[in-house]
Parts: sequence; structure tokens; C-alpha cells
Amino acid sequence: MKELEFLPADFLRARFQRRIGFIRSWLLLALGTAMVLWSFQMGAWVQESRAELMALQSSDVAIDADVGKVRLLQTEAETYDRRIEMLRLLKPGITVADACVALGDLMPDGVVLEDVLMTHPEKAGRDQATLHLVGRGDSEAAVSRALRAMETSPIFGRVTLIEAKPLAPAEGAGRSFTVEADVMAPAGKE
Repeated sequence: MKELEFLPADFLRARFQRRIGFIRSWLLLALGTAMVLWSFQMGAWVQESRAELMALQSSDVAIDADVGKVRLLQTEAETYDRRIEMLRLLKPGITVADACVALGDLMPDGVVLEDVLMTHPEKAGRDQATLHLVGRGDSEAAVSRALRAMETSPIFGRVTLIEAKPLAPAEGAGRSFTVEADVMAPAGKE
């Protein structure tokens, strides 16, 4: 500032103060502008946050309806499960069809069953039954093979020959027999 040295000191100080005031004014203007822009940005963020909050609250209401439906379906599923369990308990574990299929697979050639009766004793439970068989075989060996096959089968427990006698001459050669056997449900059968 050599070119201004001839000016009085008061004038130079005043000029320096004006420059500082001018710079201060520009700084205040820039700071004020920044604060205004910041407040606009904060307002936009607040509006976005409110919109997200409203969206979450409305989705919460929609989810509540779905949760109610799921709870209703769970209750219905439990009801159906109880009904199925009741039906399973009422149904015998062994059916006549199961016993007849097992007998058909086991009976050797030459043995004919004439009567099959299955009873479920009260004490035995639903997974046991007693089978009464009346039949005839073309020989005593054929009847013995049938009894042996029943004894080795996993479905038949106790096999007892109640009666075996020769057929009447008018009926032909062979033997008639009466068998009683305990029938048990095969493992894994509900």
C-alpha cells in the first residue's frame, strides 16, 4: 500500500474497516444462503421420511389383514388335523381286505378257503384282530404248508389249528380244516 501512504491514517483505517465490513457482508450473505438451502433440503428429507412412514403404516394395516387370514387358516388346519386323528382312531388298523390279500399271497396250491371271518376283540385294540378260517386242502401236506406259511408271515401272530378231518368220500380226497389266527397290523401301517 505504498501508493496510499500519503493519505491520513484515519482514512486508511476507515478504508480497511469498510473492506472488512464488505467481506463480512459477503460472508454473512453466503452463510445465510447456505442456511436457507440447508433448511430446504431438511424440509425435503422430512417430507420423504413422512411419506415413508405413511407407506409403512399403510403396509402395516395390509399385513394385519394377512396375519389374521394366516391365523384363521392355522386354526382350520388344527381342526382338520384333529378330525383326521379321530377318523384314524375310529378306523381299524387291520381291515378284512388286508387280511385277505395276505392270505391270498400265502396259500399254497391245493388249498381252498371256504369261509373267512375276522373279529376285533374289545381287549385287543384296533391294531389286532382274530381271523377264523374254514377251508380244505387236497392233502395233509398242503394244509401243513398253509399253516407254516401263516406262522412265518409277519402279519399273523398266533396260528392255531382248531380242527382237521378227512373230507367225506362224496366230496373227494383231501382234508377240511378250521384255523384261528391273530392278525396284527404290519409295521408302519396307520
